[in-house]
Amino acid sequence: MSKLKIKDSILVGIIGGLIGVTCMDISNIILYRNRRTEALYGHLAGSMIMKPAKLKKGKNFFIGQLFHMTVGSVLGVGMTEILKRFGKDHHIIKGLFLSVTTWGFLYNFGQRMGFYRTNPRLTKSSYTAIWHHLIYGLATSQAIVTLADPSVFSQKEFSNETSNSANRALSSNIRTVYSDVNLNPSEATSNLN
Repeated sequence: MSKLKIKDSILVGIIGGLIGVTCMDISNIILYRNRRTEALYGHLAGSMIMKPAKLKKGKNFFIGQLFHMTVGSVLGVGMTEILKRFGKDHHIIKGLFLSVTTWGFLYNFGQRMGFYRTNPRLTKSSYTAIWHHLIYGLATSQAIVTLADPSVFSQKEFSNETSNSANRALSSNIRTVYSDVNLNPSEATSNLN
């Protein structure tokens, strides 16, 4: 399994996002069955494209679930690009930050703008939504780092090495220039007189 690494960053993001959405949905199903939340994410995502009464049919719920998984995959691609740009160090924190930011946008802005026809009303649903997004961010970022070939992230690491060597060369040149100036302080004062 450790030899199976994916070199395509888009594919890594899609698969990482799907793994994150799957973990999120498993938790959502468990909490929904225990009445800790009001709706499944297939209901919420489906309510963006059809009336909530139609979502009670299995085929319509499936469309909502598919839409939810697609959004999760797209966010996985975004997470991959963030990790490529800013490095894969502290990937868990970066994943959690992206997921909480997404929650803030979808649930605060999305509900106010009327994106959803099904709106959870209970406070416990908001807490479980935060929990599920944290699970998504954790699972997605870890899956991306685990599945990605090191070459996916090497561009950032290579540019850091290049800039560090350029800074060292510049620093040694600056020392050389300033070391030639004022070799003997008595000569400097005699030249000024």
